[in-house]
This record gives sequence, C-alpha cells and structure tokens, in this order.
Amino acid sequence: MSPDSPPETSHKSPHDKAADAVHEGRPVEAQYVRGGRGGVRILTLLIVSVAAVSILLLGMWFVSRGGFAATNANDGDQPVDAAAFQDEPTVPAGPSAPAQ
Repeated sequence: MSPDSPPETSHKSPHDKAADAVHEGRPVEAQYVRGGRGGVRILTLLIVSVAAVSILLLGMWFVSRGGFAATNANDGDQPVDAAAFQDEPTVPAGPSAPAQ
C-alpha cells in the first residue's frame, strides 16, 4: 500500500460498488443507481409544496382580480365608441382652421 492511497476499509460505499461493477463491465444493481429515495417523507414534501403554491396563486388571484376588472372602465357601450366604427366618416361642421 502506497502512502498516497486511501486506507482500505472493511466495507465499500454504494458508490464504490457501482463503480466497480461499471469498470468490470457487469450490470449495476438498481439500488445503487436510483436517483433518490421515495417514501412518505418525499410524498409529504410534494403535497405540502403543491398546497403552498395553490394557496399563493389563489391569494394572488383574490388580491389582483379587483384591479384587473377596473382597468378598462370603457367597455364599448358609449356612442363615442360606436361612432369610430361607422361606414361613413363624419366631417366636422364649419370651416377647418388653416394649418400653421
């Protein structure tokens, strides 16, 4: 054993077992290559996260819905709006002022 090599241990880590299998060309056991642990803790975290996002989005909607409804007070019911879509344009009465 050289002085720079790590000390040998009686057990190998899951990473070492997976790395040995890859280097030797044998299949790696599924328990060593799974990305994360499942279970009640992860499911609880996901449920709490979805609930928090839902509550925040619902709160933002309640706060902002009055503001969005008030942004367009002119809803097109006025005669002035209807005049903009007439087939024949109206000409103002009287002589027009000369441009300066």
